[in-house]
Amino acid sequence: MNHQQVMTEYLLAFIEGLKQAEIKEVVISPGSRSTPLALLLHRDKELTCYVDVDERSAAFFALGLAKAKRKAVALLCTSGTAAANFYPAICEAYEAQVPLVVLTTDRPPELHQVQAPQTMSQNQLYADHVKQSNQMALPENSPNLLRYSYWQAYQLTLTANRLPQGPVHANFPLREPLLPDLTLALTKEQQQTFTTHYLPMVDAMIAHLPTEWHQFFSQKGMIVVGGECTLQEARYLHELSQSLAWPLIGDPLTQLANVGIDNPYYLKQADVIFQETNDLPTPEIVLRFGKLPVTKNVMLYLQKLSSLTTCQILIDESQSWPDPLHICQYLLPWSIAAFTQAAKTLVAQSVHSLQQTWGNFWQQRQLLANQAVSYHLAKQSFDDSKASVLLAAFVNENEHLFVSNSNAIRLVDRLAEVAKQSYQTWGNRGVNGIDGIISTVAGIASATQQRLYLLVGDLTLFHDMNGLQMIQKYQLPVTIVLLNNNSGGIFSFLSQRQLAPSDFDPLFATALDLSFEKVAQLYQIPYYQVASEQTFLTALAQSRDSRQATFIEVKSTADLPVALWQDILATYQQNLLKVKE
Repeated sequence: MNHQQVMTEYLLAFIEGLKQAEIKEVVISPGSRSTPLALLLHRDKELTCYVDVDERSAAFFALGLAKAKRKAVALLCTSGTAAANFYPAICEAYEAQVPLVVLTTDRPPELHQVQAPQTMSQNQLYADHVKQSNQMALPENSPNLLRYSYWQAYQLTLTANRLPQGPVHANFPLREPLLPDLTLALTKEQQQTFTTHYLPMVDAMIAHLPTEWHQFFSQKGMIVVGGECTLQEARYLHELSQSLAWPLIGDPLTQLANVGIDNPYYLKQADVIFQETNDLPTPEIVLRFGKLPVTKNVMLYLQKLSSLTTCQILIDESQSWPDPLHICQYLLPWSIAAFTQAAKTLVAQSVHSLQQTWGNFWQQRQLLANQAVSYHLAKQSFDDSKASVLLAAFVNENEHLFVSNSNAIRLVDRLAEVAKQSYQTWGNRGVNGIDGIISTVAGIASATQQRLYLLVGDLTLFHDMNGLQMIQKYQLPVTIVLLNNNSGGIFSFLSQRQLAPSDFDPLFATALDLSFEKVAQLYQIPYYQVASEQTFLTALAQSRDSRQATFIEVKSTADLPVALWQDILATYQQNLLKVKE
């Protein structure tokens, strides 16, 4: 056999391993060194391949696919800095526990350390931001090396999907000529040799919590939720909160706001309620599910609680112990569903009077916070805050909302009402970056094929305008709602705002002065600029009725959300004083 035949069989064995481990989607960024893998993957009828010429965009697109599919997606690029451009999305995938199988192709060993073009060290390129990194052997087609190739793909994919999920990496050194032999296919005998019967470990989780925990559930408690939950998990958490009369706290990605309309103990305006914590009572128990929510004030409240008076328990199926405060005394490696369903057997049918009083306190605080928010929103002229609230209320069941980082997620978290429709909310809260948001959205929309609304700021959209190409190329049903304050608006909420304009404007406001109408035209996306509530809702309705992408721009200024927020906090404190009197 010649070199091309040997390389082809070796790579076909690897692809067979991917498929046996149930890889269905592959995102390819074309290049020269990746030619053999790209061709063989693209021609495989059992795989769905997406092509994105921008590696950074491609990696975030794969991230979005894997988020929505909840299983590993493969990602391929050529050698050199192409592989480095995958890095931001890999970091996000690792922290957000999203499974990716990253395939980079490389020059062979004899071309390293001799200044060969497009050559750099790619072994262990992603360091400890991947669960596993394998430097693949040079292609051979001996029975042992074919089994090796198959097993590497199979085992890597299992590792990516195993809890805690995350990215894995395989680096392929390949020699020229790079065109594979497209007439070859694995024989049935080879495939039978590769077949592996993998039996996942049976979780020996106890079906019920210990019976003595009934005393635990009769105390004054609080439930705090972070990370991305499903709608069903959110329903389980609301049921637990109501049965215990314990306050429930979580940010938009927990889906709590999308299914919690009937729970009087859900603290939707937690950021208002916990702005001042000196007069808030102390819980005896805090149940923490997953990461901390986006609300910084809740984090500061939890941090102040003493371990002598409050027991904080972390329930995290991944066992990754997401506790940056280092205050949780216990970790229960259970899923939300398993814990809440087991708790049902121990929670009393009637809540103790002490718990009812405890629950009523938080219910009153939520009522006062909601009144303050509603009062000022009713007076607010149309701006990015008003648009965020209207969008969250507009999304229907079987549609999706993606909230970008910085201001977008906070505006929805602080101001939006509890939704009347059950829909999924997405975000990138692994490392909370503003890069790759558009491409992630494209990946999710491609996976779901349902209308997805993106709430995004101008700087974030600028960071990933290339992602618009994937939306246009695959005709994805994405409605982009751009909050354009021509500024890094989040910094107007932070201490940097105290700086003089000569420092603040160039370093933090960073005005782009871009025409986003021309950006939309470049990618052939219908564009609307709206300046009123009615024109905004009309544009949203028209985007829903269309089968294509839509670009809706809301122009504002960075100071308007800050002024609104300050007014809300002041009114809440005034209402609180009246109640205390």
